[in-house]
Amino acid sequence: MTPIFGYSVPGKATAWPALIGVAALFQLVVIPPVTGQVASEPRLSSVEQKIRDYVRAHENDQITLLEKAVNINSGTLNLAGVREVGRLFAPEFASIGFDTTWIALPDAVGRAGHFFAEHKGNRGKRVLLIGHLDTVFEGEGQKFVRLDTLAAGAGSSDMKGGDIVILYALKALESVGALKGTRIVVALTGDEEDAGPLHLVSRQPLVDAAKRSDVALAFEEDAGKGTVARRGFSGWQLTVTARQAHSSGIFQPGTSMGAIYEAARILNTFRERLSGEQYLSLNPAIIVGGTDVTYDSAKISGTTAGKDNIIAPRAYARGDLRFISDDQLQKTRDTMRAIVADHLPGTTASITFEDGN
Repeated sequence: MTPIFGYSVPGKATAWPALIGVAALFQLVVIPPVTGQVASEPRLSSVEQKIRDYVRAHENDQITLLEKAVNINSGTLNLAGVREVGRLFAPEFASIGFDTTWIALPDAVGRAGHFFAEHKGNRGKRVLLIGHLDTVFEGEGQKFVRLDTLAAGAGSSDMKGGDIVILYALKALESVGALKGTRIVVALTGDEEDAGPLHLVSRQPLVDAAKRSDVALAFEEDAGKGTVARRGFSGWQLTVTARQAHSSGIFQPGTSMGAIYEAARILNTFRERLSGEQYLSLNPAIIVGGTDVTYDSAKISGTTAGKDNIIAPRAYARGDLRFISDDQLQKTRDTMRAIVADHLPGTTASITFEDGN
């Protein structure tokens, strides 16, 4: 399968993002390979003009569907809400000849599942279109609002707007008969924002779809242009322990510096050493520390308790790491491990990454 392409979906209440999606799909499933000279100023064919006109004529339909989707609370851990968004899209894809299915996950995964739609045929490249139903926002979030040509709301661009671009790009192609015989799988995952600790189980349906595809197009919100590469993602978890003692001796020789100072040292050194790396981002998302510390990785939440006069014996932090290449990932992990290993007095720390390394 070729690398994943990304197409932008800004939070604008206009039809042009769908036109970009149509152009990408049209190149893959309709237009044959180009040979010979190409006109310096290519014009739209009559079929292409009809596709463009369809997208423009259905602009309000796109915005109406976006409003419905945004107003459904579908934070990753709101399983019922994620499934409701899937039910919203199911009849839309079915209406243009796609077989739709909801892929349920084992209860232990703690995620809603995924919506898949497939158009079966034997013509052209096997295309995988990727989106997601969940949003980064938990709780009710911001409802859909429209201000002139702008639309806003929880997940309006990340990425319910992208899902609608996928849908209407396909509808536009279907309107001129361009989907006949094509092989297209649409995968709208339910846990893109956080797949949880059993991510290998959750991601398997997407992996399986990718293995039987030639090309993948991702419609995540971006900077207003197409791209031919996207950064990879890895999670990390930092665990710190220290000797517990009375706070009056914390700066004295032989006394532990405590887990919280050690965690702070590690995280700040990550920032100092890695913030200048091109394309790299490293974000500590959660930290808990104190005398009694708990963390639930499935719910992404924790508790802590302690006393002002006790040197904290425990701390935990986790976050994400985004990188442009495997080489950058490995070098960054090596740097992080070296930073973690340089302990303050009376402390120990360890770091693990999403794949367990």
